[in-house]
Amino acid sequence: MENFCEISFCQQARKNKRHNQDVLFNGEDVFQYVFKKPEKRIETRPHFIIGVADGVYNSTRPAKASKVVMEALKEIDSLSRETIIYLQDKLSEALADNYFGSATTFVGAEINQQERKAKVLSVGDSRAYLISKEGKWQKITEDHSVLSELLEQDQTQDDYATIYGGVCSCLVADNSEFKDKIFFKEIEIKEGETLLLCTDGLTDDLSLYKLEDIWEWKDDVLDKLRLYQIEVKNPLFYDDLSMIIAHI
Repeated sequence: MENFCEISFCQQARKNKRHNQDVLFNGEDVFQYVFKKPEKRIETRPHFIIGVADGVYNSTRPAKASKVVMEALKEIDSLSRETIIYLQDKLSEALADNYFGSATTFVGAEINQQERKAKVLSVGDSRAYLISKEGKWQKITEDHSVLSELLEQDQTQDDYATIYGGVCSCLVADNSEFKDKIFFKEIEIKEGETLLLCTDGLTDDLSLYKLEDIWEWKDDVLDKLRLYQIEVKNPLFYDDLSMIIAHI
């Protein structure tokens, strides 16, 4: 029996920006649009990879960094912790000479449709969520940010309500060996569950409650993505957004 996985995705840059610092790979092509309306494709391969990258805004040419990493991901057959080393090497090779310090976050998933499993790999604060059949969101990845490190020191969320969650682990074009934090985990995807990858443009201003609430407003996944695009425009300084959904 042939496997059919629905891949849905969208993008948008912050208002009045000429470039999106986010890039996504939908398993087939790399996208970096100022605005990309929600789109769906059918993936019939039993095994494939998807991912998103978010250029670190205060680094040199962040839009280039995320693009290089997603183009490199397109050539990869399998994910492991060593993949991060490979991606950083490719980033340094492409940009270190002219854009030293160019940096990006990364989250990717290698999906096995036959076994209903996924390997999830990330650095930085781009995230992966597993959404249940009932619409409950479970964060799979761990944020590598200044805020998350402070919270690990037994501090409360309220103590750091005003701290910007600056990235403390990311891919950097600096010709160095990657030595920062890496998240890697294999998960099971049960029937009716959905895997979502996103940049922090989705999660910076939307609470978990709001994410789940919007998910329930519409039945069609493309309509859901449109609602997220609309909702993240409400804050005065909303961030670039990229998100991709895999429903096996």
